[in-house]
Amino acid sequence: MYLGHGGEPCPNLSHQPDPSPWEDLGSMEDVFAQEEGDTINDTQLGVSNLVIVHSTGVYSHSVSWCQCPGAEKAHHLDLMKARLFPASLTRPRSAFTFDVLDNFLIDALECKTSAMSFYQKLRRFTNNAFPDKIPLMRVSRIWRDLVNRKRFGFGHDMERSPGPGDLALYCPACPQPGINLPTSWRYDYEEWLVMRRYVVDGNFTAQHMKMKIPEDDVSLADGKGYMKRERQKSTCSNHRAVNATNIQRSNLRATGVGATACARHGCFVPHAVVDFQKGERHMNMDYSICNAVKYTPEPIGSTLIIYDVACQWSIHFAERVDQSYHLSLPEGTKILPAVGKFHLSAHKLQCFPRFSLNFMTGAGHIDGEILETLWAPFNKISPTARSMSLAHRKEVLDDHMRDSNWKKLSLLKKYRHALQGISDTQGPYEELTRSLDLDDVQEWKKAAEKAAQDRGELLDIYQLKMDKAPSMAEIRLRLTENELSANGRTGSVAWLIEGINIENSQDALRLSIRQLPQDPTASQRTRIEEKRQKLMARIIKFHEAAEVMTNGMDLKGGEGAPLDNPELCLEEADISNMEDPEEEDILDFDGNIDSPAEVTEIWMPSWAASGHIMDDVVLALRQEELELRKGQANDCLEKLRQALGDRSVVFREKIHSNKSVHHQGTRSKKELQTITLSINRHARGYSRARAAMLCLGADSDTVAVYQPLKPQDLVVSKEVTEENRHGQGSDKLAWFWRINNTEDSQKNLWMNEFYRVNWLKAKARYDRWSEELKLEERWRVRADESIKNGNRAYAERQASMWAEFSAQGLKNFEGKLLITS
Repeated sequence: MYLGHGGEPCPNLSHQPDPSPWEDLGSMEDVFAQEEGDTINDTQLGVSNLVIVHSTGVYSHSVSWCQCPGAEKAHHLDLMKARLFPASLTRPRSAFTFDVLDNFLIDALECKTSAMSFYQKLRRFTNNAFPDKIPLMRVSRIWRDLVNRKRFGFGHDMERSPGPGDLALYCPACPQPGINLPTSWRYDYEEWLVMRRYVVDGNFTAQHMKMKIPEDDVSLADGKGYMKRERQKSTCSNHRAVNATNIQRSNLRATGVGATACARHGCFVPHAVVDFQKGERHMNMDYSICNAVKYTPEPIGSTLIIYDVACQWSIHFAERVDQSYHLSLPEGTKILPAVGKFHLSAHKLQCFPRFSLNFMTGAGHIDGEILETLWAPFNKISPTARSMSLAHRKEVLDDHMRDSNWKKLSLLKKYRHALQGISDTQGPYEELTRSLDLDDVQEWKKAAEKAAQDRGELLDIYQLKMDKAPSMAEIRLRLTENELSANGRTGSVAWLIEGINIENSQDALRLSIRQLPQDPTASQRTRIEEKRQKLMARIIKFHEAAEVMTNGMDLKGGEGAPLDNPELCLEEADISNMEDPEEEDILDFDGNIDSPAEVTEIWMPSWAASGHIMDDVVLALRQEELELRKGQANDCLEKLRQALGDRSVVFREKIHSNKSVHHQGTRSKKELQTITLSINRHARGYSRARAAMLCLGADSDTVAVYQPLKPQDLVVSKEVTEENRHGQGSDKLAWFWRINNTEDSQKNLWMNEFYRVNWLKAKARYDRWSEELKLEERWRVRADESIKNGNRAYAERQASMWAEFSAQGLKNFEGKLLITS
C-alpha cells in the first residue's frame, strides 16, 4: 500500500518495494511489542508493517510511506486520506478503518456493546490466538468527538470552540424562540401553547466508581453535551477543604445521575444532566432544572416541572435559587410543579388535585413518566460505564442521550392519539353538561378557571367534600345519653353492643374453622374447644341479660345463626397458618357438638319473632338496635374502603413491582392474603348489619342507602386509589364509595357534590385532550406552510445555489485535491 501520492509510489523512493498482500495476525505475537510512536525499524527504507483493524478482522499490511522532505510529520494525514484512522499522530504502527469505527459506534448505541466485546468479535473473525493489545477504546473516543464536532458545525471552524451543550441535539418540536418559533410568537400564541414542559428524574443505576489517578484523565468534550461540566478540584494541599465535600465513604464517585428532559417527546435537555454525590438531593436537581430553563436562547415565561417529589421540592425552590451563587433563572420565569401520574398515586390524597397533570392548564395529555422509559436502555450500559474514567463515561452517556434524542422525531402517532382522545371525551362531557343545572355548571366553571389561574388550595375543588358517616362509637354515645328518656332503662345500649360483638366473635371462629387443614391436630382441637367454651359463656350471660332487658320476654327466633355467604369467603380456605386479626390462634372444631357456639342464635330484637314486634319494650330496643346497626354498617364500609386501598398499594408497590416469582410468593403475598381476610370479614359484617336492619323494619330511604354488597364490588376502585389514571370517565364507582348517611335533607347536597366533582373531572379530561390536539396541530400548520409555492421556490433556489458552490469548489481544486471514495 502506497501512501502520500494518491495510491502511487513516492517519486523519492530509492527503489520500489514489493508490496506484500493482506495478512491476518494469527501468528504475529510480537506485532505489538512496541508502543505506538516508537521508532520504526524497517527492513526496507520507507516500508513498514501496519496493523489495520477492519470490520472483518485485524490484519497486517506492508505500507510504503512518502519519502518527500518533511513527509514524516504528515503520516497520520496520509492515513486519514486513505480512510484509515491512526492510533497515534507520530509514527503510527496501527490504524482503524473508518468503517470499523462507525460500526463500533452503532454497535455501542444499539447493542450496548463495550469496546472489549467488540474487539473480541474482531479477534475471533481473524484468529482466536490473536493478541489483546489494540487501542480501540482511545481511538473510538477521538473518532466520536471528531464526528460530533463535524455534525454540529465545529469540524472546520478553528476560531470558535463549542460551548456548554453545543455538541448536543435537542428536541426539534419543543418551543424554542429563534429556532422553531416566529419572531411574533408572543402575540401569535397563547401562553400555555408555548410553555416549556420538563420532566425531572434520577437514575441510581448509572453509578461511577472512583478513579485511582484522576489527574491522568483527559476530557474531550467536558460539558459540551448533556452532562454538566465537572468542577475543577483544587490540587493544593492547603485547599483540601474545597474537595472535602466530594469525599465518599464507599468506592463510588457518583451514586447515580439526574436529568431533565422534555415531557412531551422525551428528549434530554443539553447540559442539564448531573451526577449524584450522596443520593438524589435538591441541590443536584435544582442545578439540572435551572440549566434546562436557561437553555432556550430567549426566556419564555411559564415552565412546567414534573418531578416525583414536586410537592416537597417546590416548597423552598425559589429560596434556594435566590440564596445560591451557582443557581439562577431568567427574569419572569414562573415554575409550575407537578407530579407524574404513576407516582402521584403513592402521594397523599391532598397532593392529587394540586399536583395532578389532569388539572394543569397547558399540560396536554402527558403522563410525566417518560424519563422512566429513557432510563431502561441506559441501565444496560451502566455496568460498563461504571468503571470507565470520568471523561470517558460522560462521553458515552452523552452519545447515548444524543442518539436517544435523534430517534424522537415522529409526531404523527401523537396527533392520531389526540384525535382519538377528543372523540372519547367530548361526547360524555357535553352530555353530562346538558343533564345538569345551567347555573351550577356556570358556577363550577368559574371556580375551575380561578383554580387554574391561582392554583394552590383552590385546586381542592377537584376533591369530594363529604362529612364522614357517623361511626358506631358516635351513635353509641348519642344513644347512651338519651336511653333513659327513651325506654326508662339503662344499659340497653351496652347490652346490644355486646350482642353485635358476639356475632363478630362467631364470625371469627367460623373463619378459623375454614382455614384449617382436613386433618387437624389434637392441640388445634383443644384450642378450638377452649375458645368455643369461652364464647358460649358469653352467649349464656348475654341471654340472661336479655331477660332483664325485655321483662322476661323470649326473643328467640328459632332459625339459628345465618350462614356466611360463600362469595364473601373467597380465598380463605386456601390460607393456612395465618393469624386472624381478631383471634390469636387458628383452630378447628370436632364436629360432634350439636349446637357449637359459632352457630348459636343470639337473642336480639332483630331476631325476635313477629309476635313481639309491637311490644313497647321490644319496639324501643328495636329502634336502638336499628341505629346501632347503621353505625355498624358505616364502620364496616369505612374499614372496607381502607382495606381495598391497602390492597391496591400492595398490588402496585409490592406484587406488580417484583420481577421475581419467588418474592411474589413470600412476604408480599402474605400481606395480600391478610388484607383479603380483612376485606371479607368487613363485608360479612356489613351483610349481617344490613340483614338486621331489614328485620328491624328499616324504611325505604335507609334500604336505598345501604344496598346489597356484591363480590364484584370488592375490587380495588381506581377512582379512589388511582384518581390520576387514564380513562377514568368510563369507570363507575361502587355504591359504597359514594354513600352518604346524613339526614334526608342532605342527600341532594351530597348528590350535587358528587356531580360537581365528576363534571369538573370530565371537563378537565376534555380540556387536556383539546390542548393535546392544538399542540400537535401547531406543527401540522407549520408543515403545511413549508410546502406552499413561495416557500418551496425559495428552498429549491437555496439548494441550487449550494449545488453551484460545490461544483465551483471542485473545479477550482481540480488536480490539487485527492478525493477518496
